[in-house]
Amino acid sequence: MTTLGKRTLASDVFERLRRDILECRLEPGGRLRFKDLRARYRSGLSPIREALMRLVADDLVVLEDHKGFRVAPVSQEELVDLAMTWFELEALGIRQSIRKGDDRWAANIRARFRELSKHRMRTADGRLDPDWEPRNLAFHESLYAACGSPSLMRFCRILSERFSRYRRLWARHLARKRNIAKEHEDLCRAVLNRDTSAAVAALRKHRTTTIEDLLENWNDDYGNANSSTRVREYENSLGKKRLVPS
Repeated sequence: MTTLGKRTLASDVFERLRRDILECRLEPGGRLRFKDLRARYRSGLSPIREALMRLVADDLVVLEDHKGFRVAPVSQEELVDLAMTWFELEALGIRQSIRKGDDRWAANIRARFRELSKHRMRTADGRLDPDWEPRNLAFHESLYAACGSPSLMRFCRILSERFSRYRRLWARHLARKRNIAKEHEDLCRAVLNRDTSAAVAALRKHRTTTIEDLLENWNDDYGNANSSTRVREYENSLGKKRLVPS
């Protein structure tokens, strides 16, 4: 096989492995044994090893001394850290976009919102609708598409993908009375009205409600409900009763 062919094969294995981790087909904390991976991806040892090392660099796989590779675990601390960092970057992007955005930017927001509105978040059996998630991402990205910072856009995409693991794990436990469509509508309206304060407030409510849903329905099979500093800082910032017992 040529060098180019090996590179293409390694990249294909990497993308498939990464997708399986982000979509939770490979469970958090699960062992990644070469024998199993070779059968699953019908690939040789070298492409799999290269893919795993790239995923280690992306913090999606952990390499343990004398134990091998495993899927990166999930934790409440990472959940809060990802969500709040993502919020801060999105809020910055929205502020910049409201200041710089033109009619084409606004028209794209309306189009992405219409597309998202056609789909429910969950399927009948409680799983995330595979057609909803990319449309949700496209809508959120449209809000800050005029920010003028490719780096901000790229980091928001990375954080969104990382956070999607948490959303998928607990999709069946999220509050069914929650009107996420209304949250999106309020956010869309505020941005299009170029009301920066209202837009950032709507985004904060959208993100913090999701964090609360996940923390309140945490499944210890995926990670311990610990009293991490980051979670406590988040709870204190809300001025609310602690979501996780001490």
